[in-house]
Amino acid sequence: MLNDTTSPLPRRRALAAALATASLAAAPAVHAQAASPAPIRWRMGTSWPTALPLLHETAVDFADSVRAASGGRLAIEVIDPGKHGAPAGLLQAVKEGRFEIGHTTAQYYAAQVPAIDFFTAIPFGLTALENHAWLAEGGGQALFESILAQHNVLPLAVGDTGVQMGGWFAKELKTPEDLKGVRIRIAGFPGRVLARVGAVPVNLPLGQIVAAFAEGRIDAADVVGPAIDATLPLAQYAPHYYAPWHEPDVVMHSFIDRAKFMALPADLQHILRQVAQAAALRSMARAQDRNAVAMRALEGRGTALRQLPPSVLAALKTATAQELAESARADADSKKVIDSLLAYKARVAPYALQADGAIFQSR
Repeated sequence: MLNDTTSPLPRRRALAAALATASLAAAPAVHAQAASPAPIRWRMGTSWPTALPLLHETAVDFADSVRAASGGRLAIEVIDPGKHGAPAGLLQAVKEGRFEIGHTTAQYYAAQVPAIDFFTAIPFGLTALENHAWLAEGGGQALFESILAQHNVLPLAVGDTGVQMGGWFAKELKTPEDLKGVRIRIAGFPGRVLARVGAVPVNLPLGQIVAAFAEGRIDAADVVGPAIDATLPLAQYAPHYYAPWHEPDVVMHSFIDRAKFMALPADLQHILRQVAQAAALRSMARAQDRNAVAMRALEGRGTALRQLPPSVLAALKTATAQELAESARADADSKKVIDSLLAYKARVAPYALQADGAIFQSR
């Protein structure tokens, strides 16, 4: 009789047990659905026209990687300057809440916050690897964050161009006097160094360089490197292409609304930091590969890379030292950054000459 399911009582018990089992089986799915919040959506304005390789690619790489690493919990929409119209205004845009994040470079904002200029590049400064070593191991990142905390902005290094060329010039440079009066598109600290030797720095977004040449508003331009330079008709305006001196590496940055970053769960904060480093590493690899190929293409079109004469390099080194000293005197935060950066260079540069230098000489 205990196993007789044909009687009414056992049938009712069997049905109740089946319903209970079904309810328990469904419970985890209901709980999981309730525990999955809507994705956090951020808008990221960039300084880079979509037509320029490397720079815009790094911004997209960062955004896509954040989405993938977070399982879609944090989604970043990339908005290029053709849509937002403020390629060099992203620090203010983030501070005002127009974007949660901006992908740009710190030197564009030196007029607002002088100390952050030196996190992009200084002449005769740090290579890409050395820059990231300074940030991660030499106290640079903590210093960067402390300076921008008062602006409610959290900065992260998200990309590197690697070595940048010395620029395109309409006239050949033979002595330091040849720089006097030259109107050159360049930004930040390197522009102030050139001003010390008589050049006239002109701050223009990348997308306006060709038009400025065509309209006779500039005589020279620091662009980026071969992979980007080769996409623009620069040689027809400035046939003299010079080897690097002023930017051993240029760092791209993400400026994040600090309050919104701190409101994220701890794992998403960690993901943002780690993805930024990964995107920077991939950008270095991408730049090294593309620049090598593009330089051969430029040479095939008749462009020859010129070396700056020793007298010009000597004048620029002197001007760099003078400008660093003046910047340190003028602003306490700048002094902290300059002291930290130069101390780190003194720590690692001798080894780079011993190790990397020996490799290059043996090739």
